Amino acid sequence: MEKLQTLLFILLGLIAFVWRMVKKAQETAAQESRQRPPRPAGQVPPLPSTSFQELLKQMQAQNQASQPAAPHVPTHTPGGRTVAHGTAPAARSLERTDVRPKSLEAPATNKSLEPTTPTMRRASSLPRAGSTPDPQRAAQQLARHEERARQDSRPNVRDLLRNPTDLRTAFILSEVLKPKFD
Repeated sequence: MEKLQTLLFILLGLIAFVWRMVKKAQETAAQESRQRPPRPAGQVPPLPSTSFQELLKQMQAQNQASQPAAPHVPTHTPGGRTVAHGTAPAARSLERTDVRPKSLEAPATNKSLEPTTPTMRRASSLPRAGSTPDPQRAAQQLARHEERARQDSRPNVRDLLRNPTDLRTAFILSEVLKPKFD
């Protein structure tokens, strides 16, 4: 029932809108008929008595009459000297157009920003399950592991700032991650 009432209100509003538009169109037509002189039905206004060629000649004559005369070129200066009428020398430019532009950025490296995957070791280099661990060998392996970790670790901030590619990436990330409304 509620849907029917809503549809009925919409239909009534649409009918009222159309009714107002029809009344406005009738009022506008009546006002225009009062402002224009009545013309018999089927009568077309007469064509102009002049031809297109005559109208074109009239417009050309008007344009020629309204064009300003050629500017007066003085032959003498106010001081009495004669004015030299020659061509101006070609403008001299200091711009060097033969130089090809070069980028001042350092070339980007092909180093991946993804973390490296750990290297896989063969089982033959691992200690056997039943044997006792050798402390000297364990110390050597630990030293090798620490050395690899040091080499594989991320570069420090000073190294990052020296590389323009990393600096550019840091700037872009700071712009992307910046809060919108500070």
